Amino acid sequence: MDIEPAAKEHRDFEMDKPSKFGLKLPLDHEFPLKSKQIIIPRPKQILDMIPLSVRYFKYCLSKKLRKRRPIMDYFQMISAQRMYGCPIGGIGGGTIGRGFKGEFCRFQLHPGIYEYVTVPECQFIVNIRNANNETIFQSVLSTYSKPKKAPASWEWNLDGAKCEYTALYPRAWTTYDLSKYGVKLVCRQISPVIPHNYKDSSLPCAVFVFTATNTTDERRDVSISFTWTEVLGCSNKKKSLDKIDLERYSEDYTCGVSLEQRIGESLCTFTIAKKKVDDETIHQGYCLWNAAKTSNYVWECIKKDGKLTPDPNLTPPPPKLPDKDAQKKKKDKEKKKLYKCDSVALSSVISLDPGGVSSTEFCLAWDMPVVKYRNDKKIHRRFYTKYFGSDGIAGASIAAYALKHYKNWEKQLLEWQEPILTNYNIPDWLKSALMNELYFVADGGTIWFDASDEFPETDPRHEFGLFGYLEGHEYKMYNTYDVHFYASFALAQLWPNLQVALQYMFRDTIGLESEKSRKSLYDGKVVKFKIKDSVPHDLGDPDGKPFVNINSYNIHDVSDWKDLNLKFILQVIRDYRVLRAYAAPFTDDKLYRSMPFIDDVREGTEDDLYSRATGQCDESARPAPAPSPPPPPAATPQDRAPRDVADILELLYRSGEEEVGAGESVAEPRDPPANVWQDSRYLADMYPACVSLLRRAAAWDRDGDGLIENDGFPDQTYDIWVMTGPSAYCGGLWVAALGAVRTMAQILGREDDEREFAERLQRAQAAYQEKLWVGSYYRFDTKPANEKVIMADQLAGHWFLRASGWTEAVFPQANVRKALKTIFDNNVMKFKGGKMGAVNGFVAEGKGHVHTVALQSEEVWIGVTYGLASLMVYEDMHDEAFVTAGGLYHTLTQMGLSFETPEALYENGNHRSIAYMRPLAVWALHQALLARPVP
Repeated sequence: MDIEPAAKEHRDFEMDKPSKFGLKLPLDHEFPLKSKQIIIPRPKQILDMIPLSVRYFKYCLSKKLRKRRPIMDYFQMISAQRMYGCPIGGIGGGTIGRGFKGEFCRFQLHPGIYEYVTVPECQFIVNIRNANNETIFQSVLSTYSKPKKAPASWEWNLDGAKCEYTALYPRAWTTYDLSKYGVKLVCRQISPVIPHNYKDSSLPCAVFVFTATNTTDERRDVSISFTWTEVLGCSNKKKSLDKIDLERYSEDYTCGVSLEQRIGESLCTFTIAKKKVDDETIHQGYCLWNAAKTSNYVWECIKKDGKLTPDPNLTPPPPKLPDKDAQKKKKDKEKKKLYKCDSVALSSVISLDPGGVSSTEFCLAWDMPVVKYRNDKKIHRRFYTKYFGSDGIAGASIAAYALKHYKNWEKQLLEWQEPILTNYNIPDWLKSALMNELYFVADGGTIWFDASDEFPETDPRHEFGLFGYLEGHEYKMYNTYDVHFYASFALAQLWPNLQVALQYMFRDTIGLESEKSRKSLYDGKVVKFKIKDSVPHDLGDPDGKPFVNINSYNIHDVSDWKDLNLKFILQVIRDYRVLRAYAAPFTDDKLYRSMPFIDDVREGTEDDLYSRATGQCDESARPAPAPSPPPPPAATPQDRAPRDVADILELLYRSGEEEVGAGESVAEPRDPPANVWQDSRYLADMYPACVSLLRRAAAWDRDGDGLIENDGFPDQTYDIWVMTGPSAYCGGLWVAALGAVRTMAQILGREDDEREFAERLQRAQAAYQEKLWVGSYYRFDTKPANEKVIMADQLAGHWFLRASGWTEAVFPQANVRKALKTIFDNNVMKFKGGKMGAVNGFVAEGKGHVHTVALQSEEVWIGVTYGLASLMVYEDMHDEAFVTAGGLYHTLTQMGLSFETPEALYENGNHRSIAYMRPLAVWALHQALLARPVP
């Protein structure tokens, strides 16, 4: 093995040290708190839901008869498995879950279909040999209980108490203390989920680096073998009977083996590869085998030789030649049966002198380049095919690319994470939550398609494609918009161009109206799938035609939901703010190159990033000149980046200038970051839709007082919690949206619109305060029975304005502070002592109690709690924010719900809807803390 320069070797091995932050568990850990998905409605709730339940049963039956899946299956709910660590894979190419004890589990390769299985033949095996070349230890590198169907001869010999797992997404470390056998071993796992790096973030692969240290005074050989088999790709959970192709290959930089199988209707090629050393070839160190028949050979071969060699009994004999030798014919008859190979394995040996340290690298890649949905004739190409082709033979190329570039990935991840992890304003638990909740961006049933031939260069989808992620693993709807409202903070800050592409996708649906109708399950009314000037609830489900057949949610008439239109408007103004921050010009001053400076977008246009970087006032904050200027011209690739944005973005997550020390080699060159979509172009393109949506929403003001009303059914994201008349939640979103559109009109010089919406805003503000403010909080709604109900999410509109850099008092500052204090005192501290976040509804009567009128009123929504905590930060209530969100995070961790964070928790510890989108709202806390640091 080549010996690298000492300085570089030291730097590489430093990466093996697990992060101080993240999820940390010994491999024999048992979670102290129990949690299951058991939902037991109260008697009154059951009575209210009987009509809906009957219609839902009929709906599920019709789906089953057509061999289709309901978008939400309440008859087969899945409890949290309480076993997961970091999943592997980039964004939009499918993901594979990993248990913290070492399993490969929860396969999501065909979009929207999750297989909750652990495949014991997919594993790493360690073998340690002494100076006499004798095996002194061998084990599967996992501590979960050996499954009954695992290969009989394979042994699980690790002591979990001496091993530790650390997860800081998208990386993970597992340390194995094998000092009894003279070795300490570290496996670090890297997936290319890298903010602002769109190319590499799309790759369906992961790299595993094993570093071994010899703790003895004699030689040790450490062998790591990576085994892989056909994963279950059929709904009947049986192995496919289709042909499986297995190949070995060797290239200049890597060598490996591949396995091609069918998953559903699509071909998928798995490749396991390693970096070659010296003149190594693939003729040794690999094995093709049969999981059911010849797994014993794999185990015994490693044990005997310390590495894999091809099984001679599974090697086809040479072509037959005429031979009358009777003895030869006898031997031919005695040859063992050739079994069909359905598995591959690859091994690498690390030779260690006394006290030596060295490593070996593996990559797992899966190439499933195209997606075809059942009822869709169109073939969709995954985003990574822009760079690696869509012919299905890119597995080896992806693996080679990963093994060559993973060190750059780690460097970019460090540049992004380090300013967060070293920020004393951010509590340690929040640092872990920020990173680990990002798993859902990749593992949310995510699809990301190349659409460069479908849109012009003036559209962000030409460059950044079509993006979709599910509402949750169990709620199979893409880009559920009322939930994405909370989750969008992650995309907007880390992959802003994906947020922009998603917004353009929704914008194009707003003017559509469907002639098709269906029956709503809630009330049985026949309604259109969608009406004009409405934001759809979702962009389809994976069992249909996503992005074409929209509004797959069928419980309510979502075209009449009161929050969707307003949430689109508020995301536009928030995105505009974020895009302006990323597009600011920079000088050579190191101050402007630091992450704290770039992300410290303080309130008020007089102190925004643009003016701080340039020393100039933000002209967009001033009244627009007359006459109104025309809309900005269509953006070209050149004017999308009027400054050297690529260089700017390269500095976004760099804490300072880096110098190459003596003896260090220069890292592999990296592709420049993608340009961020132009803020002014974005606002101009979105403005007409925002105006149409707002004027459509004005029709919900039934009494003409300037404030919209709810219609006595669950017409918003709390879809079984009824609001009647003016409500704190929807009314607040309406007031905030009016303020947002008025400001858009001002920025774009639309004076008539600005006057119109300013007048509407003034009337709405007055009505909102008069009808809903009760002295210490805003009423849930104006129904007399709800007068004492305190809603945790009552300030959602104000929250988004604050996240958009708002300083104007659209909502009276004193009222906001009083409401937040009331929520904290009641919904947080009087519910489980502040250890489980904020309960959605609390009744301020007597000593107070949880509002039990609906299931959702007595739930804690994780994403809502994170959003509430971020608003507390904006209002300088940091202590309350950290108690509210921190208590919830620690409870989730003790329940074992990491990497499958549910939508909701109940007071008894049970949960609803595992692996949900909304908890990504934790990134709103990050944005808030950068704007309002701890005093």
